[in-house]
Amino acid sequence: MAKIADGGMPSDTLTGHYVRHGSKLTGTCTLLLVHRGTTTTAKAHTFALLVHPDGRRSYVSSVWDGPTAGTYALEYKGIRYALTMTDTTAQVVPVTSSTVSTNVHVHQ
Repeated sequence: MAKIADGGMPSDTLTGHYVRHGSKLTGTCTLLLVHRGTTTTAKAHTFALLVHPDGRRSYVSSVWDGPTAGTYALEYKGIRYALTMTDTTAQVVPVTSSTVSTNVHVHQ
């Protein structure tokens, strides 16, 4: 029997290729990367918001620095993702536990 959606987005909806316009990523869905004015040690400096078709925004995840420049990590609905960005593009892919880098850390 197929699982009935709860009206939200499927948990893997973030996966895909995006066009980057500054802090706006447009692709499978639209994501905004927002910088916090003040942070604590438990919060990353950057977080992602999902822009819904009606313009509402909802929190997705903190965005942590990855092990190399241009790579980041985030988590959405229990799935960890790797975010790779250039000046004009971005790619979001799910990360399996065997490929998660222990070098990902919270940016303070």
